[in-house]
Amino acid sequence: MSEHSTPLRIRASVLAGVAVFVIAVVLVSAALVWNARKVALADSEAQGTRFVAGAEAALNRSLLAVDVLLASTDELLGLAAAMPDWIDPEVASQRLRSSARQNLMVRFVAVLDSTGKVMASSDAAGSALQVQLPLGFLASVMEAPVSTLMISAPVVSFASSERVLYVARYLRMADSSFVVAVAELPVAALSSVLVQGVDITGLQVTLERAAGQLLLSVPNREEAIAPMLTPPLADLAEDGQNWDAPARLNGEPALVVYRPILYQDLRIAASIPRAAALDNWSNQRNAIALTGALFVAMILAAGWLALRYLDRLSLARMAIAQSKATLDQALESMVSGFMLLDSENRVVQWNSQFERIYPWLKDAMAPGVPFQRVLEESSRHHLARGTHDERMRWVEQRLLKQKQHEAPHEQVLPSGRTVQITERPTPDGGLVITYHDVTALRQASAEIESLAFYDPLTNLPNRRLLMDRMQQAVAASVRSAQFGALLFLDLDHFKTLNDTQGHEVGDMLLRQVAQRLKTCVRREDTVARLGGDEFVVMLHELSANSDEAAAFARRVGEKILRKLNVPYTLGGISHHSTPSIGATLMGGTLEPTADVLKQADIAMYQVKSQGRNALCFFDPQMQIAISARAQLESDLQIALTGRQFVLHYQPQFHLDGRIVGAEALIRWNHPERGLIAPGAFISVAEDSELIVPIGHWVLRTAAEQLAAWQNDARFNHVQLSVNVSARQFRQRDFVARVVEVLRETGARPHLLKLELTESLVLDNVDDTIAKMGMLKTKGVRFSVDDFGTGYSSLAYLTRLPLDQLKIDQSFVHNLGVRHTDDVIVQTIIGMARNLELDVIAEGVETQAQKDFLAEYGCLLFQGYLMGRPTPVAALEALLDSSVPVQS
Repeated sequence: MSEHSTPLRIRASVLAGVAVFVIAVVLVSAALVWNARKVALADSEAQGTRFVAGAEAALNRSLLAVDVLLASTDELLGLAAAMPDWIDPEVASQRLRSSARQNLMVRFVAVLDSTGKVMASSDAAGSALQVQLPLGFLASVMEAPVSTLMISAPVVSFASSERVLYVARYLRMADSSFVVAVAELPVAALSSVLVQGVDITGLQVTLERAAGQLLLSVPNREEAIAPMLTPPLADLAEDGQNWDAPARLNGEPALVVYRPILYQDLRIAASIPRAAALDNWSNQRNAIALTGALFVAMILAAGWLALRYLDRLSLARMAIAQSKATLDQALESMVSGFMLLDSENRVVQWNSQFERIYPWLKDAMAPGVPFQRVLEESSRHHLARGTHDERMRWVEQRLLKQKQHEAPHEQVLPSGRTVQITERPTPDGGLVITYHDVTALRQASAEIESLAFYDPLTNLPNRRLLMDRMQQAVAASVRSAQFGALLFLDLDHFKTLNDTQGHEVGDMLLRQVAQRLKTCVRREDTVARLGGDEFVVMLHELSANSDEAAAFARRVGEKILRKLNVPYTLGGISHHSTPSIGATLMGGTLEPTADVLKQADIAMYQVKSQGRNALCFFDPQMQIAISARAQLESDLQIALTGRQFVLHYQPQFHLDGRIVGAEALIRWNHPERGLIAPGAFISVAEDSELIVPIGHWVLRTAAEQLAAWQNDARFNHVQLSVNVSARQFRQRDFVARVVEVLRETGARPHLLKLELTESLVLDNVDDTIAKMGMLKTKGVRFSVDDFGTGYSSLAYLTRLPLDQLKIDQSFVHNLGVRHTDDVIVQTIIGMARNLELDVIAEGVETQAQKDFLAEYGCLLFQGYLMGRPTPVAALEALLDSSVPVQS
């Protein structure tokens, strides 16, 4: 469509409106820019005025302080009552030094005679100070009719090579002669007084005389001779304060604000260049201009869009017609059937998919047909043999569902297919109905439901279905007073088969086990697979007598044992597998199914612990033992975090009676049960892997004790032995953690002895040697505990970096009683002597045992005869009181 489709009058009105808005935006933007410029200049003018007033006050205070300092020189040195020859340079210099120290701006104060010679000064040079005053400055000070403070032009100090000003006034002595008090002021110090930390963009500050001679400026000008600034400030005053005056330092158009100070016709001037004052305004101007341009662009765009809208309005009518055609095409391509009803419940539109779902309605469909007539026609097909009343009731129920607009409902066709019907109201009171064939979905749902309750590998009921059937069986047994039984099976060494032959072979075994189990039970019993290699057999209503029910369950379990012990053929290989079976009765009381399954599981693990391939019934004592063990494990966790463990130390003696060391032994200080020996909890700690953090705590605590004794001559020779469990020693970071403990505590490594059991050493000897070797390089010592109880002691002794052998107490107890034990002890001691190893005997409880050991050459002893395990305080007391005793 061409642009002439829009009437010219309407187009002209749109363009006129655009023009008015554009002009308004331009005028407003210009006004905002001009006002912002005035505000920026006014703010800068106010800043300059405030700055000059503050700078004037600050400079007056500073110069007045210097003036007072110079004027007080007369009284300080007593010049008015003294003759020039009376002045002692050293005394006068010392007084000037004390006085000048109070004014931080002054580099020095000096008293000069009329010829310029220094009579005294606050400088360290005293009267020998060389003062180079500007040419003619001394004469101008002396010629003043009244003694007043005079300020020189800036010069470069020969002493400090920095620009300075000299301020001076003359003083009269007793003989009416004049001397001059002079102070040197750094220009930089006065500059900081002027600026006062003020931050004004582009600010130029000058201190100048009325005639224009520049004394100092910020920023600083480094001319050798003070320049004359033009025009003088008095000439600027005639023109009034404006933004066209030349800046005092660079001559740019600027606002110049100045004020006189107290001394010698001096002026402070502040110049703010107009460009600097308008710097921020430039940004504002640009922002306003950009915003105005955006508004203009938006107005122009809005006008263009309005024109385009007018041009396209007629195209919309054509688009609507085209959209209707597209909608019809989309409805025909739908996979669902579709029907549209108007507010009178009459048919407006439908698609061909609806006719494919309900082919018997094809001839009955027409626009404007009441939907009730469609339903009546459909009822003849659904209820082909029904009466008229039955068909009417069917139609009424269908219309009732339509009025309720509930969630989608389903309809089963005579062909067996399932159609899901969804009805949604339209804004005008009509109704949109969709018909979706969900036959395949319902079939898939049924298949999924089957998969949810059955194991896909063996096609046995899974855990979910088993628990449901168990719950029903327990409830039924309570009602019928009939006991049932539960058998929990686990295949022995199944993981080994999987690891060696692969999971495919393992799956073949599981399927064959499932088949054999089903041949061992009745039709009403349940065989289920829990997962992995675990199966459960549930036997229903065996007997009203528990003993008879248990006997029946045992017969079934033994039958299963026989069946599952027959070799299997798995992919061409013969494999022998055995089960471990735990059994428990169920019924009599309504107990949770999870508890029944747990009882059978506990009984099965009892079989595992007794050698596998057997049947065991659940004993309540098993549950008590397991619960007690679980509680003990939980208490150990609390003990570890709650610091309930303590160390006791059993002393180790030399034959001469000296205490040479001690063995650290853990005790559990239980808040309710008191002190508990390690035999009651160490095995549980080892099974639950708590032995690793517990062992690390023992190691660190013993190391901390060694560090505490380190600076005490009474105890710093004592060695501590620490038992290391196999699980702790096999940790990958064991060596690193021992080294870390020694480093953090500061304990000396050679006083720490780690005791390893013989079985630990024999398990993975190469790893043992590597770890012991690394710790030996740090100085840690090693002992083999319970030596002589293993099977390969002699084979590894020469390879291990050992320091000591500990004779097991089982041999010590039989000394003098059983000849073979005497021979073993003598052999161990002789072998250790040949290998240059220490030998210590543990469990020495009688003097006769000690005498036997001493006779055989043993020098170190540990046992109740010499000392029991005690807290560290008791051990320290024993160490204090022990003296060598000949045995």
